[in-house]
Amino acid sequence: MNIILLQPYFDSHIIAPPLSLGYLASTLQQEKYHKVEIIDCNAKAIKLPTLLTILKEKKPDLVGVTILSNFFSEAREAILKIKEISPAKIAIGGPHVTALPEFSLQETNADYAIVGEGERTFAELVKFLCFSKPTLDEIDGLVFRINGQILRNKARSLIPDIDNLPFPAWDLLNPQDYPPAPHGAFYKRFPVAPIITTRGCPFSCKFCSSAVTWRKILRKRNPKSVVDEIQLLRDNYNIKEFHFEDDNFTISREHAISICQEIIKRKLDIVWAAPNGIRVDSLDEELIKVMKQSGCYLLAFGIESGAQEILNHMDKKLDVKRISTILNTVQKYRIETWGFFIIGLPGETEETIQQTISLSRRLPLNRAQFCNFTPLPGTTIFDDWVKDNKLSELEWSKLSFSGNAIYETDKLSQKKLTLLQKKAFRAFYFRPKVFLGTLFKIKPRQIKWLFKRFKAYSYLQVK
Repeated sequence: MNIILLQPYFDSHIIAPPLSLGYLASTLQQEKYHKVEIIDCNAKAIKLPTLLTILKEKKPDLVGVTILSNFFSEAREAILKIKEISPAKIAIGGPHVTALPEFSLQETNADYAIVGEGERTFAELVKFLCFSKPTLDEIDGLVFRINGQILRNKARSLIPDIDNLPFPAWDLLNPQDYPPAPHGAFYKRFPVAPIITTRGCPFSCKFCSSAVTWRKILRKRNPKSVVDEIQLLRDNYNIKEFHFEDDNFTISREHAISICQEIIKRKLDIVWAAPNGIRVDSLDEELIKVMKQSGCYLLAFGIESGAQEILNHMDKKLDVKRISTILNTVQKYRIETWGFFIIGLPGETEETIQQTISLSRRLPLNRAQFCNFTPLPGTTIFDDWVKDNKLSELEWSKLSFSGNAIYETDKLSQKKLTLLQKKAFRAFYFRPKVFLGTLFKIKPRQIKWLFKRFKAYSYLQVK
């Protein structure tokens, strides 16, 4: 079977290999009779007309499309156009589809939707399309339509041992083909590759939709397997920097230490960062020290708010009083620190947001990111919010944490929250030490992408 796995083009300031497609592809490659290809339209700015021309030439039997909420509109348009020019079956998946499967299938007119962890479900769907076995109603985690009616099978259980999954298909997802616009914005060495060492997070932060896919169950890869993948990428693809994209790389202290010790043991000349955010209170000095020794140069922290009552309301389970002490220890080992803050969480007032701004300035942070709160599909906050915003009428591109506020609290309007977000940005960065420290980290080839990032967040103006 001729299979194409697709990430549609959308306007993004973050362009990195989509690991989800890499894992789907490598799982399918184990069946030698499939021809599998990944087309990441963002990697080479392949817009829809060009994509349609490519698909006409390649004549796929099946197209798998990954979808996040902020590019659902672009994915929907691409799928509808593909349907016009190709007889290929289309399957959709990803966090947005997992949260809203029936809606996503109906809106896109795709043939199948994959709910949750996709490797086994997608592989069984391919077997059905090739051999009519198993039957559609026997494929757990699948949503499909028969005679115009949308049917949903029972949920698929999570893969208990994720070491049984092959490495992502790096031969189809070469990090060398990507521009200098990784998840972490800044980088130390190039090229950069993302990697995951765990799936899932056991915490219950109300603003996070991770649990819709991973069900708050933490599963860990064997540390030696993780470092085998790092070594493969270094040796075969000349990768010099790695970004751990786990929901929380340090959630298991023993796991993180074992990976670092394995990197040290093999004397790998690499650097790494954790730009997806880790919990501040998951660190201690012994862990920080071994992380530094293994090549860590940057850690991002999901701090979210400087107001303890807001953190408590969001079930963040983080003590504001502990943050400064731990970050001081991180900086003691010359590891850069990056703080993530959210402006406009439910229950926010101007006073609580000022506490967040004040905390960001007091903490020993090299950089900070201030996002307007965005309700994400799969959270109860989204379910409550969407009652006044019909799904079919949402501007999905705005569900990205960047740009102007789309949510408002009982006390603060969208316009006021947007103004406060920009105030936070200016208050943090318009200090000589921070501004110059950030400026000197910028590499010439990166200027274009950082400008795009600042434009996306529209920090300096209100539309």
